[in-house]
Amino acid sequence: MNDHFRAFTNTVLDYLDEGVYFTDLNKNIIYWNTGAKNIVGYQADETDMKSCCQIISHISASGEKLCDSGCPITKALQEGQLQEKDMFITHKEGHLISATVKTFPVYNKDGQLAGAIELFSDNSQKKLAHDKVKALTKAAYVDSLSELFSKQYLENRLQIMLKEIPEKRESFGIVYINITGFRAINELYGVSMADKILKMVAKTLSAGISYPNIIGRWHGASFIAIVDTSKRSLLLMLADKLKTLVSESSVSLNGENIQVTISTGCAVSQNYDSLDYLIERATKASLEEKDKAAASIPPTVNSAPNVEKQKNKSGFHSNKSRSD
Repeated sequence: MNDHFRAFTNTVLDYLDEGVYFTDLNKNIIYWNTGAKNIVGYQADETDMKSCCQIISHISASGEKLCDSGCPITKALQEGQLQEKDMFITHKEGHLISATVKTFPVYNKDGQLAGAIELFSDNSQKKLAHDKVKALTKAAYVDSLSELFSKQYLENRLQIMLKEIPEKRESFGIVYINITGFRAINELYGVSMADKILKMVAKTLSAGISYPNIIGRWHGASFIAIVDTSKRSLLLMLADKLKTLVSESSVSLNGENIQVTISTGCAVSQNYDSLDYLIERATKASLEEKDKAAASIPPTVNSAPNVEKQKNKSGFHSNKSRSD
């Protein structure tokens, strides 16, 4: 390369994040930029006049080595046109790197083929950035324990929907859901088992909610479903369905199938409703349902152990057979 061209490559190509290298007609490397060094680990003086296949091995997405057949440099020289493909390339330390590789022929001033240029970018860095964004999004909008939508997401969604009601004239409903006696579950079985029960309920509730309705964890053992209807009868039907599904679910513990129940409360959004007032109405309905259910339980007449009494009052039980 003449001095003018070297100056150009040093001041322009060496500032690229992408890897760039030139070869002659024999596929020997005659230029290697800083981006290439950063991606695959070889210094420029380690690559000078070495075959590209000695330095950067191309491997297809299916794992086929392309240096013997299908080498992008060879194809560019033979076909005289740009080659572009996602593939793997090898790092100096031996591991593979996911890359997008672009190879094209180079002609001299007389129009004769003089060599090839290959440009490659590290897709693993793009994937890493994507994974980081995905992880941050998940941290912000997905509850880590239940794997349902988080309270933050539910609040944002509800605030937006409430603001749109006067303009769209479309109301919606929510169902507030609470696991009955969850504090007693913690005391009797411990936090680890209580978490398993909460996860079980969350998965069951998620299975019972269909698009476009969504459900998330509000706090503790409480959940909120946002439902695309303003008909109270449909909200009550959904609430009954969820109660039935949860009552049929269980978690196994030392041969016991631990079952729980839920209480629910429904509310329909109104024009110029506030988030706090909407949640308050649904929570109040849930508490009224819970109190009504507790009042319907007949008083205990035998001398059952305190634990069993606590189980009956809290709304959960096991079906393990017991001997007196």
